[in-house]
Amino acid sequence: MNAENTLSRFKLISGLDDSEALKWSDLINEAREYIGSLVTKEDVFELDEKRLDNAAAVYAYYRYLSYTISDESSFSAGDLRLSFNNDKLRAAKEMWESELESLQDIADTEKTLFSFKRVK
Repeated sequence: MNAENTLSRFKLISGLDDSEALKWSDLINEAREYIGSLVTKEDVFELDEKRLDNAAAVYAYYRYLSYTISDESSFSAGDLRLSFNNDKLRAAKEMWESELESLQDIADTEKTLFSFKRVK
């Protein structure tokens, strides 16, 4: 995996500029370590590394949004009512789940965090 590739992908996905994205470098590095811990394939090829970089960027983006999007869905102040749309967070979660699914051939996706699993 390549830290610069992961950062570049994170900036592309998030739309953050260089200075803003660098503020989240610890989060991006944690995402890289987490994705790296899932890898089960012994010989990872260049294309696999690019896929892992992308997955780490998507995971970092999902976590970034979960920290920066307000938990409040709406609030009222007198006659004024404001609502927040969490579609971005839902889309990021779906993107993360899709990335994770695409790594099944090189990673143990069953080791993923419990918060991404659904109880039926």
